[in-house]
Amino acid sequence: MVHRPRQLPLLLAAHIAFTTWSFPLVGYAQPGGRRVATLESLSNSPIFFHGEEVIVHATVEDDGVLTYLVDDNNRLLALDVPPSGSGAHNLLEVIGQFYDVGRLEPEDPRTKDLPFDRLAVSILNKPWPAAGELPVLVATATRIAQETAAVTLRSLALNPELYLDQLVTVTGRFRGRNLYADLPQAPGESRWDFVLISANAAIWIIGREPQGQGFDLDVQARSDTGRWLEVTGSVRMHAGMVLISADQIALADPPTAPERRVVSQAPRIGLPPEVIFSAPLVDDTDVPSDTTVRIQFSRDMDPDSFQNRIKVSYSDPQRTNQSIPNTGEMRFDIAYRARNRVLEITFQEELTRFQTLRVDLLEGITATDGASLEPWALSFFVGR
Repeated sequence: MVHRPRQLPLLLAAHIAFTTWSFPLVGYAQPGGRRVATLESLSNSPIFFHGEEVIVHATVEDDGVLTYLVDDNNRLLALDVPPSGSGAHNLLEVIGQFYDVGRLEPEDPRTKDLPFDRLAVSILNKPWPAAGELPVLVATATRIAQETAAVTLRSLALNPELYLDQLVTVTGRFRGRNLYADLPQAPGESRWDFVLISANAAIWIIGREPQGQGFDLDVQARSDTGRWLEVTGSVRMHAGMVLISADQIALADPPTAPERRVVSQAPRIGLPPEVIFSAPLVDDTDVPSDTTVRIQFSRDMDPDSFQNRIKVSYSDPQRTNQSIPNTGEMRFDIAYRARNRVLEITFQEELTRFQTLRVDLLEGITATDGASLEPWALSFFVGR
């Protein structure tokens, strides 16, 4: 059976004439912001990679006019990539800028000299795409992908399908629980999952705490990042991210040659976290007096940042003549469930019936990389 690759995210079937080719690769010097990705990771996390310079391995497919990067399950429109040619199925290494075009404004300077408007008209029959409708990789350099005999963290991150369920050993630098936003999200396997990086590539390590003979690292402490570790385990995938289920973790020596990636001293700050769900819902009614408030976030949060930044109070006393307790005496416990990115607020006493309760998340709450949550409020009516 032949499996037709799926479009990322739409099957684009249209025609428009443009492109200039840049082949083979020239100038492989490494800027700091470049990231190893797969077509699957771009598909699963377009917001994270939007506007980033990425490196991918893929084959090329074209319809005579448009060109796509493809793998077994994904298909991404690409500009400035050489057409495949008759019968050519070489695996290419492509460096370029990834855009979810709908997240750009038409007058954005990054769109200058790029045919995004013509693509939108020809492919989507509209003057400009919405977010998610037109992902594109604009290539700056391409070359035939080089095969490597040894498994490295970079080769694993570029071509994870070659190593699935295999036992591998890789070396990289400890980056804590994604403290520098090297990856779009956490797998949520355990509270000690951590990121390992080398050069442009980053993967998740799961299944074992980062500790052993001569070291005991804290996944939430930036002061522990930078140590080199050797990890042995089996390879898995999760939402386009590469995971190693670790059997062994040991300290390792840094490489003798400089890393190809120049890492900025300042950590990369990702997109601001957002509240994506709450229970009770905003303005919910007839909420039980013994309810537990649960608030889910779009990103991994720093548990310590919740301390002293949550306010709970009653409001709208006109609803009843019943006296309202002193809000300063309201006692509650908080717990952050990292696996699901959920904050739980449990009240030590039953809530007063027929009152509106307001929960405020105050300024200063952050994701693990320091990105700030906008102040947010939840109000609901306690009815039973």
